[in-house]
Amino acid sequence: MIKITSFVDSFKHYEEPIKEFQKRLGGVVDFVKLKPSKRNEINEIINEETLELKKYLEKNKWYKVLLYIDCKTMDTIEFSKFVEEKQMKFWDLVFVIWWAYWVDYDMIKDSIDFKISLSPMTFPHAQAIMMLFEQIYRVNCIKKGIRYHH
Repeated sequence: MIKITSFVDSFKHYEEPIKEFQKRLGGVVDFVKLKPSKRNEINEIINEETLELKKYLEKNKWYKVLLYIDCKTMDTIEFSKFVEEKQMKFWDLVFVIWWAYWVDYDMIKDSIDFKISLSPMTFPHAQAIMMLFEQIYRVNCIKKGIRYHH
């Protein structure tokens, strides 16, 4: 199973495309929404969300991939091979997308197996969620040998 995990309060502008990719993927991807902190101070938000994420990541022996702006990028074919390789070795493949204030990477780095970037550009987090769903849909099409564009 593939999981996409993020702190989410609202992503109304991307909700329909995300739901469409979830439907097309037919349960292959689980979208795990973690509740954002309601604290007022940025440092408190970062600490609370980091601790919640750390607890979530340590639940199982997942292969954990952090979407991080300043690291390796892949084209779709490379990404497809990466996903297939990890799915053969691990029960679950979890992609983590940070939210508004990020988290304290030093606190979770031992829980992360790999970092990947969608692009060196910055996108709204909800758009990154939608883009990741779309790329996983492409991976699924490649795996099944079906055309993506139809």
